[in-house]
Amino acid sequence: MPMLDIIYGVLLVLHGLVHLAWFAPTQPDEFPFRWKSLLLPHASEATLKRYISPMIVAQAVLFALAALGVWGVPLLAAAWVPMAIVAVALSTTIMVLLWHPWFFTGPAVNLLILGKAIWDLGLIR
Repeated sequence: MPMLDIIYGVLLVLHGLVHLAWFAPTQPDEFPFRWKSLLLPHASEATLKRYISPMIVAQAVLFALAALGVWGVPLLAAAWVPMAIVAVALSTTIMVLLWHPWFFTGPAVNLLILGKAIWDLGLIR
């Protein structure tokens, strides 16, 4: 397995795990993982948790499964690209809904993941 695939798989896992910080106990005000939405300013914390929590868990699982696919795990190796694309879509949706200025690298990581997925599909060379 090429070293870049190992690194890429680790990136997938870490990017999925970082979203789980929304489930961390309450932190100081500057902590970026808050249940507040600039797009939905009147949505309560409970409402945001109810609708966004399943998306956070799903994207973390999909990124982890996609990483296993990149690393060549049977069955997952053939399906990692669609899983990564769906995980990127969920991740982007989460970041847009719960945006904080500290998330400026998140969209770049999503684009990197999406670019590699599209590259492996053979749509760009």
